[in-house]
Parts: sequence; C-alpha cells; structure tokens
Amino acid sequence: MLQYATYSRFYSPDDAQFLISLLQKHHIPYALEHEVNQLDKVYLGAVVDAMFTLQIPKEKFNHVNHLLADQAKQDLAQPGFEHLMQSYSVSELQEIIHHPDGWNAYDLQVATEILSERLQAPVTLPSIHSDNFKPVRLELIWILLGYIVSLLGASYFFYLAIAGFLSGLVVNQAKKTLKDGSTVKMYDQWSRMHGRIIMILASVCMAINLILLLHLISR
Repeated sequence: MLQYATYSRFYSPDDAQFLISLLQKHHIPYALEHEVNQLDKVYLGAVVDAMFTLQIPKEKFNHVNHLLADQAKQDLAQPGFEHLMQSYSVSELQEIIHHPDGWNAYDLQVATEILSERLQAPVTLPSIHSDNFKPVRLELIWILLGYIVSLLGASYFFYLAIAGFLSGLVVNQAKKTLKDGSTVKMYDQWSRMHGRIIMILASVCMAINLILLLHLISR
C-alpha cells in the first residue's frame, strides 16, 4: 500500500493546478486535501492558516522534484519566459539556494539557473537528504512556559495541566517531511527531552489537582 505524505501546501485549489497537471501528465497518484491547524506539524506559537495539502506517495518525492526541475529548465529556455525571481538580486537568490525550505523544486531550479547566469559559474543546490536536516531547538522561553503552565495545573487550574501536557506532547511527537519524502523529528533531542519531562510533570500536577478537588468535595 502506498504511503502518502504532504508534498506541498497551497492557499487554494487553483494554486495547485500547475503541479496537479504535471502529476496527471506523468500518471502520478495524488490527493488534494483541506488542512486546518494540525497540532503535530506546527511550531509552538506559530499561527497557521487553513490550507490545501497536495499529497503524493513518499517514494515519488524525488521523481516529482526532478520533473519540476526539468520543467523549469524547459520554461527558462522559452523566449519571453518571465519569473519573479528574475528581479531578485544575487544576494536574494543566494539566500534561496542556502535556505531552500519553503521553495519547491521548480522555483529552486529557476533560482539556480538565474544565479548561475549572473555569476557566470555553476551553482549547485545543497543536499536534501535526511542526514543533512538540522532539527529545531525550541527557544528557552517556550520550554520555561511549558514548565510554568504545568506547575500551575497543580492548583485549581486543571486545564493548565492539560495544556502543559499537550505542549510537551507536541514537542516530543512533531515530525517534518523533507523534500526527498523522508520523515524526521522536527525538534532536537534536547527539546524532546524537555517535552517528555513537561508531560510527566503535567501528569503529576493533574493528579495533585484531582486529589485537591476530591478533598474539597469530601469536606
């Protein structure tokens, strides 16, 4: 059975039509789904709008990357081809190449070709293999907030203990699908360790809260 994963996100189905047409042309299965704030796929504190996710089999990620890159090369060779990146400066194009997250294979190839032409030298994209992925280290302020919220849950604010537990769960379980289709943990080991401690602390605080409530009821 094919394992599907999100290849790209769009604000509307119309935005996805270019990629969908390419997938249909090469007989690659896909699914376009509406996604709303999935807890295990976002950074704590981030605001995420409702989006449409285009999902394809994981083993097809690299193939689609190559198809998009080849399409970009073909389009660039066409007379009168226009792309927003043609107005970018060399430093802006280099920033895209060095930080490719958030850019699809088509745009990355366009940026590479334009930069190579500007510099009159070959430009290569960094590897997207999972071994090169750098997990996110959660900022200390969010770690401390998780501890504080969990501790407050030991009083009569039961919902705070639940919030603390969920925050720890997010940090411990959040994953990211890379451009090659591999799935990795989003946060580094240090952040996940604190996430697990926060979950344990929140569970203890919930138990204390329940004991306090039972004590009040029995009085």
